[in-house]
Amino acid sequence: MNNMTAKEIKERLRKAAELSPSEVIELMAKQRKKPVELSQKEIEAMMIKPSQERYIYSVRNIAERGVAWTLKDKKGIVLTGDENGNVFLPIWPYKEYAIKCKIDEWKNCELKKLSLDNLVDEMLPDLSKEGIKVSVFIIPNEYTSATVSAEDFLNNLLHECSKYE
Repeated sequence: MNNMTAKEIKERLRKAAELSPSEVIELMAKQRKKPVELSQKEIEAMMIKPSQERYIYSVRNIAERGVAWTLKDKKGIVLTGDENGNVFLPIWPYKEYAIKCKIDEWKNCELKKLSLDNLVDEMLPDLSKEGIKVSVFIIPNEYTSATVSAEDFLNNLLHECSKYE
């Protein structure tokens, strides 16, 4: 796969349903754009969007850029929960959004970069087995965020990867 032309890569991505998740990720890496600097205007605009729009934005950007962000403390990656006993992994498409959530109980947390490969191959399947869900693009002082099963988030990422050209 290393010597494929851009046209050949695009054609393979169009047929992504026939590929394994690892092959889709490898092809995506070959097509990825350079990391983008977020403008303050974009950050402010996304922070006021409804949770569903933030979710779509997150899936698209994580698939395109090949990275996601979460927070970690001395014990490891942080998890959050709700009053119903559900446990969630918080995840953001850019570190700038995760930084905004380093307040209150997360103020001493560090950023943790997650590769798309790690998310797809290990983390999301493991979370799914443990019944841990994903809370996508939490914003400070907001009690609603898009929360989905790890399996659904994985499928959404793979679907987004398969249509990327």
